Amino acid sequence: MTETVVDQLLARAAAAEAAHKWIEAVALYEVALVRSPDHVPAMLGAAAAARANGDHARAVVFLTRADRTEPGRVDIAVALGEALVATSRLPEAVVAFERARAANPLDAGLAARLGAARLAAGDSDGAVSAFEAALRLDPAEPRALGGLGSALVAAGRPLAAIEAFRRADEFHPCADRGKALLALGDMASGFADFDAVAARPAWARRLPAWDGTPLDGPLLVWSGADPLDLVTFASALPLARSLVADLILVVPKPIVRLASALNGVSRVLADNEDLGGWAGTAVAGAPLTGLPHRLGLTAGSFAPAGPLLVAEPMLADRWRARLDIGRGRPTVGLVWGGSLGLADLDSLAGIGDLRFIALERLPSAMLVRSSAPSGWEVVGPPVRIEHPGPDFEAGVDARIDCLALLSQLDAVMAIDGLPLRLAGALQRPGVALLPAAVDWIWRPEGEKNSVYPSLSLLRQQPGGSPAGLLPEAIRHIRDRIRL
Repeated sequence: MTETVVDQLLARAAAAEAAHKWIEAVALYEVALVRSPDHVPAMLGAAAAARANGDHARAVVFLTRADRTEPGRVDIAVALGEALVATSRLPEAVVAFERARAANPLDAGLAARLGAARLAAGDSDGAVSAFEAALRLDPAEPRALGGLGSALVAAGRPLAAIEAFRRADEFHPCADRGKALLALGDMASGFADFDAVAARPAWARRLPAWDGTPLDGPLLVWSGADPLDLVTFASALPLARSLVADLILVVPKPIVRLASALNGVSRVLADNEDLGGWAGTAVAGAPLTGLPHRLGLTAGSFAPAGPLLVAEPMLADRWRARLDIGRGRPTVGLVWGGSLGLADLDSLAGIGDLRFIALERLPSAMLVRSSAPSGWEVVGPPVRIEHPGPDFEAGVDARIDCLALLSQLDAVMAIDGLPLRLAGALQRPGVALLPAAVDWIWRPEGEKNSVYPSLSLLRQQPGGSPAGLLPEAIRHIRDRIRL
């Protein structure tokens, strides 16, 4: 087919894009690529239309093809990096931005993009380096000004982070600045930032704001979609409940069952219910992440009087029976991931007096059929790690299976994340494998924590490996369950 026909297809695709007919545009670009397989503009057009339609994964396919056809083009590498970020393929996005930056090292915007990708991928030190390089090239680069403070917080450098926010003239409330202030012990200012930036649903804006004083009527507290926030701030709920006639927690539907397991809550409502009727009634409102500020809490105020969560009995019994827990060796829930990979579990090799069960939903490629009670175990680790099976955590209700299973285990050994905090909220014994830079709730030092008193805290030394914590973690586990 002639080049003229391909040009006509591209023109029709561009017209479809102008009319926001994204699917039609992608189809026309694909026809052009059938007729001219190495036509890079068609690949880029198809990628742009796919991204405009929200199909970032398909855009990655077109951009990868364009990158292979014309390697070394900065614009393609940047577009590929952005599409990879949108599909949460963060390590690959970092590689794409690094290639783009290597080809154009004087572009401050590219350095800032690289910093943002590294930060999202968990490389806080690399993010700091990239943002600082961007600011050396252009002291006014907006993405670097906004990102450096956040990267410094993640790197465990709160003082430098506060200075970076100051240099960026970001005096307005900011969640990452709040984390830095909390890490420095300024609980009042840090929690005030959390409160100020908390999202307010439209229905909640019509409610009077609760000021933390006794209330004769109900208090509506709303939470975002992240169950980690729900568990992290759960300690504030019983304190707020003691001051009000009724505490109603409003959460996204997928975490209603998890929220219903919390102590200190009278009722739980899904945020897709009709909540407009509360306006004008004797009700006050507050965001969950704003409760510590309104209650005037300090780190020590978070100490719970008992477990903050209670697992559903029938579901807990189901997992206990399915995994044959309670007979034979003590069972230890295990969460690695992040900076700790399967290859880093070598120090667990040869351990025969403990039974390990993974607490994360894993892709099928990481599971293999076995003689374990559930019928599944993890592929490749140096010690046998059983798995609850492909249907573990496969439902629409966030982390209900994990909560039920945790309630039946003898102990947990995990990196920071939701399973670890669920274990702490259940007051199950265990060991937290913490990085050198930790979230505010763990505090910067100490082997115990008032929020999760059942957990022993092991902290990675700067420059050290989290794998080095495992032998001591096993000793703690054995001591706790009295082997």
